[in-house]
Amino acid sequence: MLEQNAAYMTEVQIDDYYRAQREEHLKRYYTIRANREMRENRDRLARLVLVTVLTLVVCTVFLQISFRVQQQTYRVAVLQKELNTLRQQNDDAQKRLEDAAGRYNVQEKALQLGMGYPEEGSVVYYSVEDSDYMFQTRDIPQN
Repeated sequence: MLEQNAAYMTEVQIDDYYRAQREEHLKRYYTIRANREMRENRDRLARLVLVTVLTLVVCTVFLQISFRVQQQTYRVAVLQKELNTLRQQNDDAQKRLEDAAGRYNVQEKALQLGMGYPEEGSVVYYSVEDSDYMFQTRDIPQN
C-alpha cells in the first residue's frame, strides 16, 4: 500500500505508517517473548516440583531406613540382654553341677547309699575294641 500511494503521501503519513508497523512488530515481539517466558516459567516450575517430589521421596526412604535401623538396634540390645541372662543362668547351673558332682559329694552320697570301696576280685575288666561303644550281650556277674 505504501508503494502504491507513496507518491501521494505526506511525510507525516509515512512516519505514521512506519510507526504503526513498528508498533505492530513490537507487539508481536513482546507477545512471542511473553509466551517464551511463560513456557520457561512453566518448565522451571515443573523442574522445581520434580526436584521437590524426589527430595521428599529420598527423605521418606531415608527415614524408613533409619527407623528400621533403630528397630534392629533395639532388637539386638534386647537379644543381647537375653543372651547375658541365659549365660548367667548357664554359668550358675554349671557351677551347681560342678559342686554337686565333686569327688567328695559323690563319695559321700555313695556311702549313704551303702556302696563301699571295691575289694579284690570284685572288679571286672572288659576289653574294648577301637569302636567308641559296645553292646552288652549278657548280664554282668554279681561277684
